[in-house]
Amino acid sequence: MSTLKDRKIGAGRSATVYLDHLPDGRATARKIFVGSTLAGLVHNVIFGANNPYIWHQGSILEAACRRRVLAALMKLWLPGKLRIAEIISVSWNEEFRANEITMEFIDGRAPSLHHPYSSLKETEIQDLVENVMKPLQGLLLDAGFDGLAWQAGYGNPVATSNFLLETTDAGEKRWVWVDLESGVPALFPANPKLLFTYYLQRTVVNGRPLYDDVDVPKLRDYIAVNKNALLAVMSEQEYEALCVDVSGLIHKPDDWRFMSRLQRSIQSKFARGKISEEETHYYKKHPLRWYGRQVKEGLGKVIGKAKSLLTESKLIKQLGNLMPKIKAFMFLPSYRTQLSRLLVGRSIEDWKKRRQLTEREADVLKHEMENSESSLYITDFGVLMALKPFVKVTTLAIVFGLGAFDVIGLLGGIIGYFSGGVIVRTIYTTCRILASTARGTSRPWFALLLGFIPVLGNAAYPLQLLYEGTRGGNGVAKFIIYDIMARLGRAVPIWGGPDTLVEHKANSIGDLLIRNRNALPEAAE
Repeated sequence: MSTLKDRKIGAGRSATVYLDHLPDGRATARKIFVGSTLAGLVHNVIFGANNPYIWHQGSILEAACRRRVLAALMKLWLPGKLRIAEIISVSWNEEFRANEITMEFIDGRAPSLHHPYSSLKETEIQDLVENVMKPLQGLLLDAGFDGLAWQAGYGNPVATSNFLLETTDAGEKRWVWVDLESGVPALFPANPKLLFTYYLQRTVVNGRPLYDDVDVPKLRDYIAVNKNALLAVMSEQEYEALCVDVSGLIHKPDDWRFMSRLQRSIQSKFARGKISEEETHYYKKHPLRWYGRQVKEGLGKVIGKAKSLLTESKLIKQLGNLMPKIKAFMFLPSYRTQLSRLLVGRSIEDWKKRRQLTEREADVLKHEMENSESSLYITDFGVLMALKPFVKVTTLAIVFGLGAFDVIGLLGGIIGYFSGGVIVRTIYTTCRILASTARGTSRPWFALLLGFIPVLGNAAYPLQLLYEGTRGGNGVAKFIIYDIMARLGRAVPIWGGPDTLVEHKANSIGDLLIRNRNALPEAAE
């Protein structure tokens, strides 16, 4: 029987999510608040302790109330368009020493990225942003959810990853807001205007950055003013339950927001079993010793991490096998073919796991890859870049040698210097064309022509790949282009990552080159 850790289905800045089941067989998603190292560092710098959802019981109970309140309000706000994932329970997870939320499992997916067969789904991200997130942000701010607008995308491009698209029993599409708990404080919006006109202002007013804050008096007024409208979409009992949950959002005297940095730091460690109750009393009286302990532990973690990287890193362990692989890459075309198809195949599998490609779409791409030259252009580029230092050194040696014996002059030296790369590229690409001809596959004529141009010729194979992507029918080349663009989006610090608006924007740059994206009949949803 698989353990909970084997059923991981997602991870974000605030928590890791695992698939589980209730006794009646109903699938659930258990969100356990063990945030990322970077998010923990941000929390410690700003608040003096890790994410309060991890260690503070009041925070997790407040999160549950907030979800129930918003689930009720969504019946009025965006009926049929957006709902909140149903919360089942909150509890303390002894194994992880952290709080957790159990909610219904949503069998949905993120909005579609662009790829060779995405034509029927490319409006999803626009629908989410324009018809769901932007209206939602305004409604949240009107009702007093000052901090939660961050999780709805108010200046936060990461927030698109908080929503999934599900198909109802009636076959209709509907968005589900699954992640309502922030991973970091709302202090790093991508929109500079919002930083100065909203987030910094709220930081000054509150004395700290916003972190899923709710203006409870404002929310109560909103519910009172809209009572009749709410009763039109819910029963009296549901309305009363809504009011009770709103009361649950009032901060208790022991709320983490009312603690000093020292208290938060000590209490977070105590809650997670890192120190005893006796030690908490001691360190509250001796703060310098507490911070000294923190510095010592921090240095120990850094040293331990460095040691593990040196002793356990896969890269370090594989250094002994690196030279044979480099030789094989440089001199064995069959090895390069295998490597390029392995890399592209992994990308296809990754897209399929993310449900960005259907089973049918992935199979079509894999089948085409076995008979396509497009994936090989990646390794062709790698070979020429690997040869470049050797070619430069050799060319300079020859040019200086000929110049020393007055065989060539200054002009001849310049021409000779730039000719070295051209000659190597021409020889290599000519051999590639002969090999492709023998296999009966497409030949890189475009790369051959570009190879004659100094400097620009270095990008001959990437440009050949782009050229292949503009031609109809070459699905693998198109996929590689979209995959590279998506990878660039995911790599953007702070605001990048899977399913973020940054990834979608970067991915769609491929549209500038690729016009024909036709859904496969079997893949149409």
